[in-house]
Amino acid sequence: MSTATHALSRLRTPLPHELAVEVVERKGVGHPDTLADGIAELASNRYSQHCLDVAGAVLHHNLDKVAVLGGRAAFTDTDGAYDRALRIVFGDRISTTFASRPLPVREILEQAAVDHLRAALPGFDRVRLHIRHETTDSSKFPHWFAPRSLDDLPERPRAFSNDTAYLVGSAPRTPTETVALLTEAWFRRLPWAGSDIKALAVRAGHHWTVTVCVPAMSGHLRSSAQFDDAVTAAASELTALLDQRLPGRVTVVCNTRGSRTGPISGQYFTISGSAIDYGEDGLVGRGNARTGVISGAHLTGNEATFGKNPAYHVGKVGGWRADTAARAVAAEFGPCRIALLWRNGSAYDEPASIEITTQKEAPPGAAEELVRATLCRTDWMTDLLSGRYLPTIEPVEGLLADLERAVG
Repeated sequence: MSTATHALSRLRTPLPHELAVEVVERKGVGHPDTLADGIAELASNRYSQHCLDVAGAVLHHNLDKVAVLGGRAAFTDTDGAYDRALRIVFGDRISTTFASRPLPVREILEQAAVDHLRAALPGFDRVRLHIRHETTDSSKFPHWFAPRSLDDLPERPRAFSNDTAYLVGSAPRTPTETVALLTEAWFRRLPWAGSDIKALAVRAGHHWTVTVCVPAMSGHLRSSAQFDDAVTAAASELTALLDQRLPGRVTVVCNTRGSRTGPISGQYFTISGSAIDYGEDGLVGRGNARTGVISGAHLTGNEATFGKNPAYHVGKVGGWRADTAARAVAAEFGPCRIALLWRNGSAYDEPASIEITTQKEAPPGAAEELVRATLCRTDWMTDLLSGRYLPTIEPVEGLLADLERAVG
């Protein structure tokens, strides 16, 4: 099958750093949507690894329909306690048997949910939790989710796209993206700060404005004034840090609805570290992209990634290829964007179209050669199951080094 390659001269959508205004949001690891993404991804990774161990292949499943339904805490002036459980709902479809032998699906999914919540929520031990299983094995193909042998997995031995989809990768991160990630990491390292941190970084020319919302954790601060002082001090330190590293003016604004009066529980105050304490819900795919941020300056594609089958699902395998190709091209030609379109049933090394945008003009065919080399790779599984797309907080030191490289 022939593949259309859109040359740089014919298709030139500006890269994010080339725009006059760039807007980037980061939903922190404790945000309900990010919690849903993380639970779905870890559950799929754990299930996939178990399938490899007992069956020699990843069985059919998709766990990208996880819902995090907020609990409820009753607050005193300076503390609180859960009186309605946080609920995790697993939906979508999954194989529960292989060769008529049952698989411990419930146990794998529940342990993944607990492990991810414990890692993402500093106050997890005070959360009441209930897990519901609404997964099914419904299919018009009788052995799709009840395979008798590996012969019932048609994607073997050569994976193909299970849907028509458009996936976009870009590299490296822009300074604005790094600033959004750094803002979360900067506040999260403080013992009084929860993990449901939201940062919005806006670059207008060479002026960065960062608006951040940071929760207080129960047991660390006693008054609204003390909370306001802590937030103001941390924001000032971050401003000074960014001023030293960015080639322009920086403004950091924090907790815009906060107050110095009234009980601290009336502020952005949490038991778990997240707004799940207030009944806030989260769903897979409503938060950060695979890059860890939400960037309106990027072409986004039309597929979420978290929880999808790493053996063949285009949202996972196609996303990995787009991201990996972008890193390869960026290493040679600087900032770039790689957009790939697959049709349902297409082999992964034969996309319907390839779009390549580079900052520096590449010799004819050079960037495409790098992309096509990535498309031929078959080693994606190990990388995916290692946790590549699990939501995490990167170390402050590493993000600062990235920022210095990006603007140096």
